Amino acid sequence: MIEEFPISQLDPRLVKQLEAADKACQTDSNYSTEIYSAILKQSIGCLELRKKLRALQLRMAQNSTKGFSGLLGKVTAAPFMLRGKSDKDPEGMLNKAEDLIAKSPGNVLAHQMLADAAANLGMMNTAVFAYETIRRIQPKDLRNLKDLGDAYLDAGDTESAIGIGGEIMKINPSDGDAEDLMKRASVAVAMNKGKWEESEDFRAQLKDEAEAQSLEQAAKAVTDSKGLEELIRQTYEKFEQEPENINHYKKLSDYYQRYGDLENAIAWIQEARKQEAGQADVSLEEKERQLTLEYFDQAIEQWETAYQTNPNDEGIRNSWEEALQNKKLFQRNQLEDLVQRYPNDYGYRYELGMILYEEKDFDGSLPHFQLAQRNAKVRLDAILHLGRAYSRKNFHDLAIEQFNILKTEIQVMDDRKKEAIYELGCCYESMGKKEKAIEEYKLVYSADISFRDVADKINSFYNSAA
Repeated sequence: MIEEFPISQLDPRLVKQLEAADKACQTDSNYSTEIYSAILKQSIGCLELRKKLRALQLRMAQNSTKGFSGLLGKVTAAPFMLRGKSDKDPEGMLNKAEDLIAKSPGNVLAHQMLADAAANLGMMNTAVFAYETIRRIQPKDLRNLKDLGDAYLDAGDTESAIGIGGEIMKINPSDGDAEDLMKRASVAVAMNKGKWEESEDFRAQLKDEAEAQSLEQAAKAVTDSKGLEELIRQTYEKFEQEPENINHYKKLSDYYQRYGDLENAIAWIQEARKQEAGQADVSLEEKERQLTLEYFDQAIEQWETAYQTNPNDEGIRNSWEEALQNKKLFQRNQLEDLVQRYPNDYGYRYELGMILYEEKDFDGSLPHFQLAQRNAKVRLDAILHLGRAYSRKNFHDLAIEQFNILKTEIQVMDDRKKEAIYELGCCYESMGKKEKAIEEYKLVYSADISFRDVADKINSFYNSAA
């Protein structure tokens, strides 16, 4: 266990070095961070110094990225680390976390690593600080808010724990973990003060006493997340006993995914692929790809929500667009690699064709849509987009062939058939064959008057005829 202490308890010679570094902060930030970091490595329990170092690192990163949103790292190939491994060498993990943060202050996983290591060293206020830093970077991250609430409790700060519980419930009013956190914090307050009635607990934050009693009863039951935590713990114990059993890796990844911890879900799949039994398992590779896409979607959703809350924040809008672009880049790189390694997997070819089509690379998408027709699951969609690619290249006669195939083969007027017939009408219209075009539009109009702008086209036709 390592005791936490202020700067004033450092060796006076180190204090003088820090004072010199403080003065240089504005003129030579790199020098100051080097001094702070060097002294912190000698005195890892000095939380005041760690906070000073972090503030400077974040400020430098913010200036260099033109906005705090730029602190968030970019995912390119899911280079995730396993958390919860700091128990064997927590001090080494803590120093490693600081090294990673020095390279990228917005590395959330590094801050999580720091929190884990600090908790294992008994440095509970340092763990709190690590989670608070993540909260600054990702204020809506529910998983981190819950970790922060637990850390507050472990550090004895019950009022802050209750506040975090209330913050989580504002984001998700039905969050059972938040209710459980506030319950535990309330019990801790009551135990410290000796009287439940005098504690500033979650009862005061809920609407009425009946609701408070209902939540107390609900807290007695094991929540889904608590059950998953137990499953993770049990499976990890089995993994330690049988590290060569790849099923343990798969289960841990699945449990972490259900728990909402995608970083660990991906990390365990990556570890599974390193094992002898997993190196040739294509399903693991696909699982990792899907989890990484889910991770991207989660980040995109967070930025989109933040932008809706702050529509005038240019930095947030740029970060949202950047997250979308990063996902597309990852998808394209992955699919190009998969198509090269598995040229006869026509499902991958269809996905790559769609990426290229959305990027308006119609020439690039054509061969993939042509081959993707050999996969029965995506055949009709491949034909539809092959026709669209031809159409966007103004190869209308070739496009018409594809759309007519769908018009004939699809017996029910579903959305796909409506799309094909509408596109067929557009081709005829572009070719100047208005009578043929309107006949196709009529078919869609008869089935769905609200489909795209088909009603406007029909009305315009009859108005001009009149």
